[in-house]
Amino acid sequence: MAGGSSKARGTKAPLDRDVFIDAALRIASRPHSLSLTYRDLGNELDVDPTAIYRHFQSKESLLQELLDRVYQMALARMTGRATAWEGRLVEFATSTLDTFLEYPAIGVSATSLTTGGPGELDSMELMLSCFSEAGLNGRAAAEQYAIFGSYVLAGAAGLARDQGDTAGGGSYEWFAGPMLAEPTHHPLAASSRDHILALEQRKIFLAGVKQIIAAAKAAAP
Repeated sequence: MAGGSSKARGTKAPLDRDVFIDAALRIASRPHSLSLTYRDLGNELDVDPTAIYRHFQSKESLLQELLDRVYQMALARMTGRATAWEGRLVEFATSTLDTFLEYPAIGVSATSLTTGGPGELDSMELMLSCFSEAGLNGRAAAEQYAIFGSYVLAGAAGLARDQGDTAGGGSYEWFAGPMLAEPTHHPLAASSRDHILALEQRKIFLAGVKQIIAAAKAAAP
């Protein structure tokens, strides 16, 4: 029994794509992690980093698969309680943001990568179905999907980057640092200073989501 246990402890799991994906997700979820390297993966799995090339053609192909997994996770977080199309879009935006904040090193790549995978396509289908339900079709629906999707991905990726650069968790101010606006040169900025400094990034993100939804509602026939 003792010999069998020792042998089991010394046996490594066989390497495959899922092993690398799981290891990359663990690394990406660590606080203040905004990058993912082959060396990180090699250290995590105690293997030579070049072993990854046997499963992924490039770092971009690895990131594409990781990002699509994150999209799938975001969709899985949705509760399905929202029946109206407006509520489903708000929940989709919120779950995307929360998942990006959980995996910032992957979320930051959302503005530069297209995955073409099931997570991305399912997300596209959800948004298009919502705008179709709103009464938009054809080009109008495609434009609203592009506007909404771009805003959600860019906003969530930006907040994920900010979280990786900021100690601690929770909400962050929208305007970081002192606001040195002189009333003589920038009267409106100076008079709005307290309101601007009180803004929170998450609330502003969701306010933008709701404004896009309101615009889509107004554009529907």
